[in-house]
Amino acid sequence: MAKVLVCGATGRIGAPLLHLLRSNGHEVFGLTRHKGSADALFAKGVTPVVGNIREAGALGAQLDGFDVVFLASADAPDQAQAEMSLIVRLGSCGSPYVVKLSAQSAGLQPPVSFGVAHKRAEDALVSSGLRCSIIRPTFFQQSLLLMADDVGKRGGIVAPMGNGRTAMIDVRDVAAAAAVVLNDPAYAGKIYTLTGPEPVGLAQVATSLSRQLGRNIRYTSPPTLISRLLMPMLTGLPRWQTSLIIDLMVAIRNGAQETTTDSIRELTGQFPRNVIAFLDEHIAAFKKSGATR
Repeated sequence: MAKVLVCGATGRIGAPLLHLLRSNGHEVFGLTRHKGSADALFAKGVTPVVGNIREAGALGAQLDGFDVVFLASADAPDQAQAEMSLIVRLGSCGSPYVVKLSAQSAGLQPPVSFGVAHKRAEDALVSSGLRCSIIRPTFFQQSLLLMADDVGKRGGIVAPMGNGRTAMIDVRDVAAAAAVVLNDPAYAGKIYTLTGPEPVGLAQVATSLSRQLGRNIRYTSPPTLISRLLMPMLTGLPRWQTSLIIDLMVAIRNGAQETTTDSIRELTGQFPRNVIAFLDEHIAAFKKSGATR
């Protein structure tokens, strides 16, 4: 049994990861910025650590004594610097084994989009001398749920991905793979690119939704410049974030995420979930959005 700290404990990967680590018998601690999340973590048998990864110094002794750390943080303009500061702090806390959640786009040559910040943090982690592993997932299948409102209200998906395809992955598969890598420091020094079983385009997603919903769902790929102008207004997201999202979609349009790997099966013994099955499983979210038309 190891003493494990999960950064981003309430995130899309961190939340399912907590349960898997506890099932493996580890003593699990969850880092969260929100005091309101502490009680929920405690109820799940997880010891909460309330603090901000961007204030590593202020966390002080709360970072001491961990055998294993899962390093994940929310997308932000200062993400690389925040993770690099935490890595420095961890290096003075007993040298834990660190598994970093990165992104497939960090492994491109050159890195693009969110991968630029992740690659900086990856390099800092490798250079730190800490035992470490890195996992690089592709586009999350769960991100398709962000399109549910457009599907419901406007009957379409709008994204500048053209005919590009991505071997998108379910976050549950990412968490399962991360749990295996965290469970055994023998994985130190490895980098795993995690993908779904096959590349899928948004036109195929629209076709699947049309079949399930019984109405025509269109897919439109606007020019990149138009997307850069309109996405902040349509989504309410800050321009730095929409710019990176569009950069990733353009990279996908150009074939950056078509290649698949066998890493999920190698690590977990299970084949990764496919995106059509994911849509079938979550079709109620798109139906609910449709009710608002």
